[in-house]
Amino acid sequence: MTSSDLLFLLTVGVVLLVAIGATALMIVKENERVEKLKTRLQETVAPSAKPTSQVEEDFSLVRTVSRVEQLKLKAAGIIGVDLKQAETYPIKWWLVPFITAGLTWFIMFIASHPLGHHLALWIIVKYAGTPVTWWMLTGFAFNWFTNRRNAKLVEQFPDALNTIVRCVRVGIPMAEALRTVAKDAMEPTKLEFSILADKVSIGIPLDIALRELGDRVKLTEYQFFATAITLQARSGGGITQTLETLSEVIRKRVGLKARGYALTAEARTSAMILSVLPFVAGGAIFVMQRSYIMLLFTTSGGQSVLGAAILLMCIGMGIIQFMISNVLK
Repeated sequence: MTSSDLLFLLTVGVVLLVAIGATALMIVKENERVEKLKTRLQETVAPSAKPTSQVEEDFSLVRTVSRVEQLKLKAAGIIGVDLKQAETYPIKWWLVPFITAGLTWFIMFIASHPLGHHLALWIIVKYAGTPVTWWMLTGFAFNWFTNRRNAKLVEQFPDALNTIVRCVRVGIPMAEALRTVAKDAMEPTKLEFSILADKVSIGIPLDIALRELGDRVKLTEYQFFATAITLQARSGGGITQTLETLSEVIRKRVGLKARGYALTAEARTSAMILSVLPFVAGGAIFVMQRSYIMLLFTTSGGQSVLGAAILLMCIGMGIIQFMISNVLK
């Protein structure tokens, strides 16, 4: 590769980095503008919804987030990282970008290998597709971590609600009922209710602690729970019937999702067979006619065909998984 080619590749890399930085800055600015607009609309449309006691409503032991930390959270959110929930990930969150970077390098090597004789297409695929592929893989990994944990939270939530109902009916205060759930529940519900019970026990008002729980978990079911408990704490009245109804609705939703998994079992099995079949067939050919399949590894044309086949198979599996996920949603 000549010096002019190296200079061209360096220029393309610099341009891509500048474009990514500009895009990230635009996204941060746009999110700030949207948040300000939502706040103004809420203050204009529903002024009566403002708390009567500003001091009581803003009471919280959570430290104030600085401007730099807010930018850090938004920048991390671009690749799908929720730093508030980083400790709940199965691995350290900062390891994921490095792992996906290695996987991206492998994918782009396979994708660009068939284009080795076409310099322009090779440069476009290699240097334009690499950051996009890395961003998509990193976001997919963090999204998978979050969805997996949220699914467990939703499945365990009806049992937690029933525990609270039984405690309230026998006269146990709400704070102790939350502590009971924190002791008896399984992870990750145990962790969330432990944080909630600890905040209530050190003096944070129940409605503020519940609001922070809903903001942290970001699940509709938890937000309904927080709203119901907050309304009961402010206006009085029975809460057991409301929680029982919410528990029943969540159980029906979990059952409906399980039925969806059962109905899509055929499609998921077909996807698994299609993903395994090429390797089984390749192994059989390697045993019976080794010289025939070795052309895929020893010749330039065979390597190009092998790279294109692996890439197309990955794309096909991704499309099948995307379709199944949309059906289950």
